[in-house]
Amino acid sequence: MIDLSIHEEQLERTVQRARERNIIIPTFAQMRDPTLVPDGVKARLKNIGLWDITSPNLFRITWKNEPVAHGGGYNGVNYLELPKSLTGVDTRIIALVGKWFPTGSHKVGATVACLVPRLVTGQFDPTYQKAVWPSTGNYCRGGAYNSTLLACESVAILPEEMSRERFEWLSKVSGEIIATPGCESNVKEIFDKCWELKETREDIVIFNQFDEFGNHLWHYEVTGHAMEEVLQQEMGPQEAYRGVVLTTGSAGTIGCGDYLKEIFPTSKVVASEALQCPT
Repeated sequence: MIDLSIHEEQLERTVQRARERNIIIPTFAQMRDPTLVPDGVKARLKNIGLWDITSPNLFRITWKNEPVAHGGGYNGVNYLELPKSLTGVDTRIIALVGKWFPTGSHKVGATVACLVPRLVTGQFDPTYQKAVWPSTGNYCRGGAYNSTLLACESVAILPEEMSRERFEWLSKVSGEIIATPGCESNVKEIFDKCWELKETREDIVIFNQFDEFGNHLWHYEVTGHAMEEVLQQEMGPQEAYRGVVLTTGSAGTIGCGDYLKEIFPTSKVVASEALQCPT
């Protein structure tokens, strides 16, 4: 379970930092339903780009962003239906679209759900500690992005053979970048570096997506509800929801399947894994 024990002294410093930077943290309810977002925040977003590094973009951690690059508000869930001409089957296949999150990836959701509980309990001190985000790509991008929005220092760890564009983008966001040997298949080397940092540094907190319950929780609470809304909108009276298929990495996104299983008990939750590059 997520540890919610309070550390009063560190929490006081965290609150002071948030006041100084005018940081407001969205709730899960607001990420599910942006109509609950304060009007003042919505007004500020009209002048802010989707990827801009500014704290109001925390309120764009939702599946319901208007699909525009700048100044967008909210609409329904972003999704598409794959045509039969592409799939070759009669079954209707619908997919959520993560392009309209900040950074272009839903990993901003998973990472904010890992970092925020530590902040609001005082378990992470943004005046002293650094958030370490190990991954092959989008998780560390989302973590570094959210860390900056939440006035925290970050360390991104990723394989040296990942794209140049990824490193260039991280250089503008993360306080420190550590490139480990190999490519996206070399996950072990990333965590070897994490163990090294734990042994040599006192000012770090490692957010390992493979053991962070916030990763699963965000998809259960936010992605699952988004999928339910799409089903309510799309399914006809003679149609039935059969299941969700997800390509697993850290088993975070599959949390939405746990939620849907509660709503549709006979449905299936299917996990697929790459043969040549498994995690």
